[in-house]
Amino acid sequence: MLWCFMSSQHVLERGKPQERSQIISKLSGHIVELSQHKFASNVVEKCLEYGDAIEREMLIAEIFGHGEQSDNLLVSLNLGRKIMH
Repeated sequence: MLWCFMSSQHVLERGKPQERSQIISKLSGHIVELSQHKFASNVVEKCLEYGDAIEREMLIAEIFGHGEQSDNLLVSLNLGRKIMH
């Protein structure tokens, strides 16, 4: 399982835009859940860092669409700093 997360991070950092978009679209709808996982949260952060403006906007909207759960998530993870910048 760890290998999958590491591979995804590598593609997000160094892959082609279409490859990044494929990963982001697969994770879309599961961002809050994945953000709470030790290794998957790193992939979510890479999605926010390397996704294009539209993808980042979509991910941020998904995070903020989860009410109190999102507040807890933003406080507890490094993710909050990525969004606020």
